[in-house]
Amino acid sequence: MTDKLKKLDYKNSVAFISRNTAKTLEKALDAELLSTYGLSSSQWKIIAALAIHSGLNQKELADFLSLDASSLVPVIDKMEQNQFLIRKPNPKDRRHNRIFITKKSESAINSIVDAILKLRRIIYKDISEREIEIAKKVLQKLTENAESFISEKSKRSNGKVRKKK
Repeated sequence: MTDKLKKLDYKNSVAFISRNTAKTLEKALDAELLSTYGLSSSQWKIIAALAIHSGLNQKELADFLSLDASSLVPVIDKMEQNQFLIRKPNPKDRRHNRIFITKKSESAINSIVDAILKLRRIIYKDISEREIEIAKKVLQKLTENAESFISEKSKRSNGKVRKKK
C-alpha cells in the first residue's frame, strides 16, 4: 500500500462508516421483513415508497429509490401478479403508467413500519437522544456540503467541453 493510500485511511472516513452503517442497517431490515413477512428488499421499499408517494410512474419510483428504472420492471411485474400493485394509465400521458399499492400492500404497511421501529430500538441501544441528534445534524451538513459541491461543479462545467488527457 502506498503512503498516499495510507493517508486516505478510508476505513475511518465518515463516508465509509456512514455507507457501511446504512448498508448494514438495510441488510438487517431486509432480513427481518423477508423472514417475518415474506417481503423482499425491493418489494418492501416499493410498497413504502408508493405509500408515501402514491401514483408514481416507474421512472419517478426508480429515482425516489435511487435505482435503475429497468431493474424495477421484473419486480413490479411480479408484485402486480401477486396483487401488491396495480398499474393505471396516466390520463395526461398514456406512455407512462402510474403505479399504486393495493389493499394487500396497505395491510403490509403497518408491518413494515413496525419492523423499522423495532430495528431503530435495537440499533439506538446505549445511544442518547442527544448523540442521535448530533449524528443526524452532522450527516445532514455533510450531505448539504456535498450537494453544494456538486452544484458548483455542474455550474462551472456547463457549456465547457472536457478535454481528454
